[in-house]
Amino acid sequence: MKKRPSNPIKDTENVLNIQDYLLANSQREQEGLRNYVLFVVGITTGFRAGDLVKLQVRDVKEAIRSGEFLILEGKKKNAKNIREKNRKPRSAEILPSVAKILKDYIKGKQDYDYMFPSRKGGPIGVPAVSNILKDAGEYFGLRNISAHSMRKTYAYKIFRDNGNDILAVKELLGHSSIEETKLYLGLDRDLYHRYSKALNDFVKVNKG
Repeated sequence: MKKRPSNPIKDTENVLNIQDYLLANSQREQEGLRNYVLFVVGITTGFRAGDLVKLQVRDVKEAIRSGEFLILEGKKKNAKNIREKNRKPRSAEILPSVAKILKDYIKGKQDYDYMFPSRKGGPIGVPAVSNILKDAGEYFGLRNISAHSMRKTYAYKIFRDNGNDILAVKELLGHSSIEETKLYLGLDRDLYHRYSKALNDFVKVNKG
């Protein structure tokens, strides 16, 4: 069965609720804080989860100093490697509120520490992030929420709050075409759904 694409979290209240949920619903307080910080960085920078989980404390210190993250992005081509020619740098501004969260979070950590460690050592995996966010989403009645929903939430917020400026979203995400961005945001799917609903006028319900 074909895997359904991840959904953005479209409602601001749900975005805030999930942050509270991540902080409160973890077996370990430090893991709850980790999940919360990862989510906040994901939804305010639009970086892929696979790039975020590789961040080390030294990367974040440099980002705070310069006021922006600069990450060499690249879609994973297979389970073993990423083709260098498909990787490109993308920057994202750090909001002052996010910078404060990051400064507090890295206190006492070493430069070589991973920002978002797993229990077994090394960085947390993207599938684990998806499971964490899936549980949070389901608690609030949201479907198809995963690690990739962070990037989609970032994109949807920019699109909605800036007069549906799809070109801006395309540039911020580093997409190669507007068609790719439309597909990413699910715009054609939403339009298809609205058009389909209009067909209800054709149906006469038999009450007999």
